[in-house]
Amino acid sequence: MSTRIPLIDRFFRSSSSNGDLPVRVETYQLIASKVDYDRASLVASADQRKIIIDGQQSLHVIDQIGAAVMVRQVLAEQMGHEELVRYVQHLQGRYQAVVGDATFARYNGQVPKDVLDVDAKLRAELGTLSYRLRLCYSISYIKDQYLSKIRMYCGWALLFSFLAVIAAITYQVYSNTPSAVLNFVIVAFVGFGGALTSISRRANQIVASNPLDDDPIIEASAIQNGSASLVVAALTGPIFATILLVIFMTGGFSLGDMTPIIHVCPPKYNGYDFEVLNYHLCADGYANAAKIVFWSFLAGFAEQFVPDVLDRFSKAPAKKA
Repeated sequence: MSTRIPLIDRFFRSSSSNGDLPVRVETYQLIASKVDYDRASLVASADQRKIIIDGQQSLHVIDQIGAAVMVRQVLAEQMGHEELVRYVQHLQGRYQAVVGDATFARYNGQVPKDVLDVDAKLRAELGTLSYRLRLCYSISYIKDQYLSKIRMYCGWALLFSFLAVIAAITYQVYSNTPSAVLNFVIVAFVGFGGALTSISRRANQIVASNPLDDDPIIEASAIQNGSASLVVAALTGPIFATILLVIFMTGGFSLGDMTPIIHVCPPKYNGYDFEVLNYHLCADGYANAAKIVFWSFLAGFAEQFVPDVLDRFSKAPAKKA
């Protein structure tokens, strides 16, 4: 039976020793090193030691971050007054760097003015800052994990949509049997790809906001349960691309030279591009087909583009017969 090695210890082991995992730096290692853990274990109280050991052996990174912050707090509690003042000032600067000037100013306005002069207030500030920094590190980790998942899902979905478009085009080219259904599928999948591209780019905004701008519990919950909104955003791509194509078919919307020209196919023409209500419609040449693909992608990428177009139609005065 193999002995489970604590996750935090496994990352410290070198690949050159008995084939163990290579050295890998994690967030908690930047907070407290293995030497810090050993020093803190010698002076920590029983309750503090239990928190450190449980967090150190946990497989959850947030628990490991909490243990690392506790290690630094235990070591700070052993400092003299002058040394502790400098350390608290360091934590204040780190907290300001994490949350930004505006959030830090709100926090600092609630801190007693003589916090660095009175030992009891100084140690209370140490505990408060340690707790707030632990929340910041944990929220940042959750955001990074969520962002990685978004990018991974978008990457696979983009690959799938790209292969679907290539397969539809290849089938039509080699079978020499153009299909209106397949062309609508191409438009929908190109719009889907545009929506996914937009989501993957805007996903950076998820981690752009400063930690603790809002309540951390509410913020973490909103991040973890936000996948439904991303699914809806992705599905708007195919829908908007198809709607925009129908708008172009009406001939009542112009984007200048970039407007694709779509007209009724000539009689006995079997290579129609689109079929709506038994009307065979064709894109006028390769350039106009390329414009359809471009606007399909943009319809998915720019979420407000098609709604804005529909607003223009709804506000336009009706033409008199």
